[in-house]
Amino acid sequence: MADVVELKAALVAALSPLDGITWKRMFGCDAVFYNDVIFALVWKAGRLGLKYTEPEDFAERMAHSGSDRWSPGGRTTKHWILIPSSVAESTSQLSGWARIAHATVL
Repeated sequence: MADVVELKAALVAALSPLDGITWKRMFGCDAVFYNDVIFALVWKAGRLGLKYTEPEDFAERMAHSGSDRWSPGGRTTKHWILIPSSVAESTSQLSGWARIAHATVL
């Protein structure tokens, strides 16, 4: 399990070029919003979650080894992916994945 403080710092850095995002606490974790719509979070279990509402974006990211459906409390979500640690640890990959998630809420 990754450290949630380090994960948040990585996500903050990846999202820094984007305007209009805000952070709030939701689901017991730090969540990222644009226009009051959530699109990213630092899951308390030590994973980053990103929301992909476009089926192609979702399928492409789920095909990556280490991607998991987010299932808080045993309930599988429709559009959320807990991203692989290899993506979370790569500034360039995380930026790309986060920008696509952000674009779905524009």
